[in-house]
Amino acid sequence: MKDLKTINNLVIVSLDDNFSKAVAQTLANQLDMFGCDVKELIIYDLINPEEILEKCGYEYLKKREKGVVRSSADYQNTVISVSFDLYKEYSEEFSMSLIIYLQLQKTSIRTTASKIAYQSRDEFLKDKADIVVSLDRKSKISACKGIVEKLGGLL
Repeated sequence: MKDLKTINNLVIVSLDDNFSKAVAQTLANQLDMFGCDVKELIIYDLINPEEILEKCGYEYLKKREKGVVRSSADYQNTVISVSFDLYKEYSEEFSMSLIIYLQLQKTSIRTTASKIAYQSRDEFLKDKADIVVSLDRKSKISACKGIVEKLGGLL
């Protein structure tokens, strides 16, 4: 577990990006913190990622993407939602954040990639997370309640 004095942000990750984003925004409002979604920040920064990829190439796109992830990890007092793929690639950037994994049942997951690779992705996130909140069903209220209960136990 990380030293609470060094934690700047809360990072929410799950195998359902939309659910993570919704929970992060709800939690940010509930805790009177800022909220952001890393994927949205990347799209905003790049304006048109497909065009940048076509004109500047993959390496440039990845450098810009990493820059956005790095700057979001430097925020203060923010609940950050991050997709599994971005977290897996850039997890080291979130060393000053408390990582919260919202563990969903396999039947709750919509995306095919996450369903197929559920076990390996689930194990990866359980290993990397500081807090795991297991959920029987997708519910922002239950997720936020579980997070707040676990955070309360740390303070």
